[in-house]
Amino acid sequence: MNLPSLLTTTLLPYAPTADKPWIPERAQHLLQRIGFGGTKEAIDTALTMSPEAFVDAIIDGIRNQGPPEPPPWANWNYEDYNGDDDLYFEHKFEFFRRWISEMITDGLRPKLALFWSNHFVTEEEVYDCNGYMWSYYRLLHDFALGNFRTFVETMGKNPAMLVYLNGNLNIAEEPNENYARELLELFTMGEGNGYTQDDIVEVARALTGWQLDMYNCDQSVTLDDDLFDNTPKTIFGQTGNWNYEDVHELIFSLRKNEVAQYICTKIYRYFVYDKPDLEIIQGMTQTFIDNNWELAPVFRQLFKSEHFFEERFINTRIKSPLEVLVQPYRLTGITFGEAINDDWTGYINYMIEELGQKLFSPIDVAGWPGYHDWINENTLTIRWQFLTDIIYGGFLDTDAARDRLRELAIALTSSTETDPLVVTQALIRHFLKKDLEPELTDTALAYFKGEIPENYFATGSWNLWFNESPYQIVNLLFYLFRLPEWQLS
Repeated sequence: MNLPSLLTTTLLPYAPTADKPWIPERAQHLLQRIGFGGTKEAIDTALTMSPEAFVDAIIDGIRNQGPPEPPPWANWNYEDYNGDDDLYFEHKFEFFRRWISEMITDGLRPKLALFWSNHFVTEEEVYDCNGYMWSYYRLLHDFALGNFRTFVETMGKNPAMLVYLNGNLNIAEEPNENYARELLELFTMGEGNGYTQDDIVEVARALTGWQLDMYNCDQSVTLDDDLFDNTPKTIFGQTGNWNYEDVHELIFSLRKNEVAQYICTKIYRYFVYDKPDLEIIQGMTQTFIDNNWELAPVFRQLFKSEHFFEERFINTRIKSPLEVLVQPYRLTGITFGEAINDDWTGYINYMIEELGQKLFSPIDVAGWPGYHDWINENTLTIRWQFLTDIIYGGFLDTDAARDRLRELAIALTSSTETDPLVVTQALIRHFLKKDLEPELTDTALAYFKGEIPENYFATGSWNLWFNESPYQIVNLLFYLFRLPEWQLS
């Protein structure tokens, strides 16, 4: 894989300088890439620490989280539902809303799990079992920063994956190549990168025999020796009576460079920039191999690097629908108890599906392409409408939500600020991570002023304690969320 080296900064840790200071915009850049963005409080915390220490705190916090709390129906099969389809779908959509809720209230591990769901793709409508959906979701969260080799080995026996890619139908007499192909092409090595069609055929034979009762939504996965192809296979030029464990040993030993480069390139493209830098990828690749496939050291190295914090990478990724719709909550700090209820999480779930990012169901086994595929003239208009619904609905529904908006503006300026331009510019930088051109700033200021008489501003009698100030902030957000800058992260 020959990748052009476009950038010159390195993987050495970022050391703030006068020319490259550790400022709120860089802290927010990190929080929006590794998660869904941070509140003013989170940014303030970041700035009390060095960038290295803050990244370590984030990674350690994710790794120290316990396993996700299982829902009451986590181990249910179809018999447990006793034909109650309404209850089945209630549980399903409740779980969709739960993941969205976690993206808003946590944002960090849920973002990593979302990334891996677009790597180890399954489609919920194919396996059609709530228990399988839960086991898959837990696996994504458990290994979000875990050992990648163990992640791959465990994923191949996950009920959702076994059904989705027909591993359950892969038996000695009739080998099914679906999972074997994607294991090499999409999950470990990259298309055409170090394997042949013959390798796919032989890997499929080595993976035969793993079974579960998909027709009753049973999660017990076992090896049926009678369905395993107990004969020699030749994989990557090596012949033996290879089995499931052997396949992974062959991949991660004989093709370790291909695996490491492919996965590190995918991480780079998602979290940094769509055009990978060969020198940076090579450094990440070596770290991945040296740490025996542990993901945390790779993420630490990348997110601490001076390369990651280059200004050229800030606001260069097109946001996914989830990022567009979740970040307003993350950046304002508005919580569920203040403005968001089940109806809102359900509506967000509906919105992201309309925009092409249905949870648990990327568009195909290759996942959502992302970037420019996320947005066109039609979807941009829909994004604007949904954002309008969120800010004029949820953000103004309750006193608590309105107070949160006021508190944000005060925290970004001061409790005695009377200059609407100062407030407008502070909110612009918080939400867009940059200043706007003077003409755009003037328009933003007009939206913020709204219908407040000009003499209030001229005499200094206006301040953020006015009852109208939360409505002024929402008016400003209405304008900002229609700018191209909001579509970028």
